[in-house]
Amino acid sequence: MSIALKHIPCPAGDKCTAFQCIFGHANEQAPPVPSFTGQDSGQKSVRVDDQDSSDAPRKRLKVDRDDATNTDHDAPQKLAAKDVQATKGPAKPLTATRPVSPPPLRSHPSTAQTGRATPPSLPPKKTVAAAIGGYKAPKSASPASKKAESLNPRLLKSSPASHETRMKLLRLLHQEFVRLNSDLKKDASDEELRLVLSDQELITRSLDEEQKAAVEKPAVYPNVMKNKVMQHKRMGTAQWKSEREKELQRMQQKPGDSSLSDGPPKKIETGLPRAKEVELLKRIITPIDTLSNHGYVSTVPSEKDIEQARKGVETAKGWEVCDRCRQRFQVFPGRREEDGALTSGGSCNFHWGKTYVPPKAPGDRSRVAKRYQCCGLEVGESVGCITHDYHVYKTTDPGRLAAVLNFAETPANSLAPDDRAVCFDCEMGYTVHGMELIRLTATAWPTGEELLDVLVQPLGEILDLNSRYSGVWPDDLAQAPSWVDAADPTPSKSGEETGSEEGEVRPTKKKLKKVSSPEVARDLLFSLISPSTPLVGHGLENDLNAVRVVHGNVVDTVLLYPHKGGLPYRYGLKKLMQDHLNRKIQQETGPKMLGHDSAEDARAAGDLARLKVMDLWQDMRRAGYKLVDGEIVAPEASGKDGGLTEDFIEK
Repeated sequence: MSIALKHIPCPAGDKCTAFQCIFGHANEQAPPVPSFTGQDSGQKSVRVDDQDSSDAPRKRLKVDRDDATNTDHDAPQKLAAKDVQATKGPAKPLTATRPVSPPPLRSHPSTAQTGRATPPSLPPKKTVAAAIGGYKAPKSASPASKKAESLNPRLLKSSPASHETRMKLLRLLHQEFVRLNSDLKKDASDEELRLVLSDQELITRSLDEEQKAAVEKPAVYPNVMKNKVMQHKRMGTAQWKSEREKELQRMQQKPGDSSLSDGPPKKIETGLPRAKEVELLKRIITPIDTLSNHGYVSTVPSEKDIEQARKGVETAKGWEVCDRCRQRFQVFPGRREEDGALTSGGSCNFHWGKTYVPPKAPGDRSRVAKRYQCCGLEVGESVGCITHDYHVYKTTDPGRLAAVLNFAETPANSLAPDDRAVCFDCEMGYTVHGMELIRLTATAWPTGEELLDVLVQPLGEILDLNSRYSGVWPDDLAQAPSWVDAADPTPSKSGEETGSEEGEVRPTKKKLKKVSSPEVARDLLFSLISPSTPLVGHGLENDLNAVRVVHGNVVDTVLLYPHKGGLPYRYGLKKLMQDHLNRKIQQETGPKMLGHDSAEDARAAGDLARLKVMDLWQDMRRAGYKLVDGEIVAPEASGKDGGLTEDFIEK
């Protein structure tokens, strides 16, 4: 086919750079067309290499195969001679007289593979290196803002419902967003216009809310979306405005900056006299008789139980499991005779922070390893980020606790006021007997007045005061003055800075008085309460066991605000205060800390209990209860019959 085009002049003329141009040139003779015969039709056309011209580059001519059935036995010899003439020089009649163009200096990958140059009018193709990261897209290809979206559910890896259902719920939610946004825009001042959303922002907000429900709650997706729609349908302009202000505040908040809160702390106003608040508080007391499996002691352990516990300790010969590093060690109450050691096993390496799971992006189902809050390391990477001299342990068995100091029921006390409850909180440290009481604080409820705040000398040798959380440091306990006048529990102030066991300088704190034993501290508590006095606190089983008290009227915020997983899971006091009252407590815990303040914790638990009383009174008022002359009057009841009906209490 190519030989047949030699009669057509080359379009490039003398400027042609092709090695073997298929068109004709003025200074070139057309090569003779090889002849083929009909013999040996089964043979194929061949190409022969030039074996005589070893010094010159050898080329092979491709024979046309327009007619594969016609071959010539002399064709190989003719082609060989033709190749020899083409490579030996210009004297041969078949050699091209025009100069041969040199190979290009740089060849494009496509040229190296196909032998054809890329047309100059086409842009170069994207290479592998460019695909990895070397390729830079034009500036117009990178949008400066978010891509506009339509009101259509986003595509998910696994959809929780049909597209029709998702579309219907999405439109209902978007409709409520539009309504609230329009109402806010009508009466918005110039400053409040920043809270108004654009049409695209409303669509994006709707898509975000719908996607969040679809990814995080796929099993109950329809119910979650319906609840969202109803929630915003009942929402007014003022509440929508408040939510938008909180959103803007969170957007402006810098990462790690906790100074901005979601709003002012919630106020607790019941409108009831103190005596009536205490009366309602007694209605939310939780019985602890059935909670013995979770650490609550409802009866004083018998002598048989105590003796059995003592035999168990003697059999174990002091071997315990460390409460922090989980290593087995031996403890020696009264010190070991040969060397005066308190424990075996050397130093204790541990992480003081709790474990947590880092948050993941919506839709990300990859496994994320737990980390420690104290150092951020993954669980298993390190045996500990802090070292202490001793291993420590904790026991919750009532018999073992009673073997050190037996429990006592709250005695009758005619001096305890009937119109007052008591909030109390304890701080504990590690000794050779486990965890022992080292600080006891009591405040009046609902006023918050401090009634008692003392340090306590434990019975056993101290292993660790747990200062990071208890807030009690070795110098506090060593320098505390003795409790002289039990009627004057007001602590003195100290203006001196004190050093901690970790070499830190701590600011001024109140200097407390110290009692000689946990039993003395318990007697001081008994002077403030009677068996009918409600005791308010958080995780009261730990505090009551530390003081060795059996008390029936308990208002425990762990039980008032139960964890969704039920006991033994529980919410911390810090989280409950943040979630329900928007208050931050226990801010002095960490690498540089003062520790918990038991007075702050006691008042915090009292405020959470008072919030429950306020909610209860609001429910009662909606049911028809009234406050008349300082008495709570039931619906259609006389002033004397001011008690709560059994039907309402059961509800």
